Amino acid sequence: MTSRLRLGALIASALMFAGLLAGCSSSDDEAGGQVQLNLPDGRSVTIPETPERIVTLGDQWTDVVLSFGVTPVGYYDYSKSATGEMQPWYGEKLADATFVDPTKGDDATTIAKLDPDLIFAPGFASNSPEFQQIEKLAPTVNSISGQEIDPWQDMVTVMGTVLHEPEKAKQIIDGAKAKIAAVGEENPGLNGKTYAFAFMYGNDQLSVLGDENDGAAKLFSELGLKMAPKLAAEYQRTGQPRFGLSTENIPMLDADVLVVATATPQQAETLRGLPGYKNLKAVKGNAVTFMTQSQITGLNAPSPNSIPYVLDLLEPSFAAAAA
Repeated sequence: MTSRLRLGALIASALMFAGLLAGCSSSDDEAGGQVQLNLPDGRSVTIPETPERIVTLGDQWTDVVLSFGVTPVGYYDYSKSATGEMQPWYGEKLADATFVDPTKGDDATTIAKLDPDLIFAPGFASNSPEFQQIEKLAPTVNSISGQEIDPWQDMVTVMGTVLHEPEKAKQIIDGAKAKIAAVGEENPGLNGKTYAFAFMYGNDQLSVLGDENDGAAKLFSELGLKMAPKLAAEYQRTGQPRFGLSTENIPMLDADVLVVATATPQQAETLRGLPGYKNLKAVKGNAVTFMTQSQITGLNAPSPNSIPYVLDLLEPSFAAAAA
């Protein structure tokens, strides 16, 4: 079953349960209605009323709930955990929220103290040994699509259903899509061009994206860009959406646009000095964008507020490739 069909079934169940059928508005009477979500992992999550104490254990869910003007009582943020820096697109919105730090252990106890009435987590969270403890604390929603990275539009739609704000959800989605469309209109030459997306996590090793259906790839697809042929071929050969790439295979990154995240500025300099780097099409065309670990999260796990942010960072490379 496709992601879109799965979401349709999930939302249809939720809307029927809440009484928010097509053609009906979210009235005051409906605002506290019960919502049931049937998730791809077979779990059925019932949310008895509009939640007021939400905990978000993933970057995407955190940004999605903030987009509705709701501040979670607790959150986990990869960037803050890895670098100590908050995602720049959050602004100061999380100043009063509690950071759930996995490095300190016993997340379940920390979350329990927050007295949540709803918990959102990424799909891979279900592999955590603490997940069973966490889901006992409050209704817990993890992956809604069954994919490694949930489509951000689907996440917004689900959040709008849970908060009984479907019109707000539509506005949020339309706003982000308008930004994407504007970039495409400004750079029509991008259509049909290729891109490569890599993360350098060591001086001699990269992790690259090869699956055009990955959540991180869809932003490029919406602009008409296609996966670098050699990376797409490797994905087809191995079946691995993301795979390691040793530095001697730098030529596999040949594409019109190259996006690279590095843990340190020194790693970026190391990459620039590797054999084959200067011969890449994107390098010759001045269409390379280097990002920090924090910035790349907005592309790796896109969300309503991260999309405009990363598009602004990518604009110079897009313009160069489209020329």
